[in-house]
Amino acid sequence: MNRSPSAASAPFAGNALRCTKGFWSRLRLGSMLPFVLGACVLLPATSSALQAKEISMQDNQGQYQPYKPGMKLPDGVYPPVQGYTHADLLEAAAKPVEAILKADGVDPTLTKETLFALAAKFNEQLEEKLVEYRLAKLDQETKDDATERTKLFDQVAESLGAMAMQATTQSFRGSPLLNKSNDYLARLSRSAGDGVYELVVTLGKAKS
Repeated sequence: MNRSPSAASAPFAGNALRCTKGFWSRLRLGSMLPFVLGACVLLPATSSALQAKEISMQDNQGQYQPYKPGMKLPDGVYPPVQGYTHADLLEAAAKPVEAILKADGVDPTLTKETLFALAAKFNEQLEEKLVEYRLAKLDQETKDDATERTKLFDQVAESLGAMAMQATTQSFRGSPLLNKSNDYLARLSRSAGDGVYELVVTLGKAKS
């Protein structure tokens, strides 16, 4: 990724804006500014009877709601793009870390524990920022402007890469991996960030 994590994380900074409105109302905005600034807005929760039909804006706003096939979404809100869901982003972060740990002969149990911790930390951040829905919105709203699309997706890729690096670093807490050198731990974190960065940049080029 070759970018400063502190600088790259700016577009998704958790404190950039406060969560004062419902998710749908913000995602319906035509401007991509809330996406790039990383306003921490969440999907409203629904009762089980509505999960496969329609999102209720009145029930327990502030909880992330994963997309399910058949779910009716309001105008301006789009289903996650295939290949760019939270699960896909988690895989992009975990695969290079796993490859390094396996290549270096790290104990399989420790490897699994590390990957589990990474996934838990990163997924928490992804859900907090509604990343898969925001990527889908950005995908739709930049499809006719290749230059702007590339620029915005590059910014978002940097931010998400930085988030993956942070999650990886957090996954080391209490781990025997802390006995490794700082350079080694940094290498693991960078590999996760690079994996996510490359995935998101690819989506930015998809319709260029």
